[in-house]
Amino acid sequence: MDSKWSQSDLEELKSRDALRGINNDISLSVYCTRLIGGDPHLVLHGGGNASVKTVQKDLFGNEVEVLCKRR
Repeated sequence: MDSKWSQSDLEELKSRDALRGINNDISLSVYCTRLIGGDPHLVLHGGGNASVKTVQKDLFGNEVEVLCKRR
């Protein structure tokens, strides 16, 4: 299987996401999920979800551990 990983594509996604306040952990999770989901040999029709544990600021500015889920 050929690798579809592109560091430049990832960096571009991270840059766009940073402008929207999305951290690098989430950007990396989205990028990986898209790569895996884009290969019909790796996934079954019907979808699924992915999650990542990261740190985000809450409404009071405190950093808290969170679990972000992508469907």
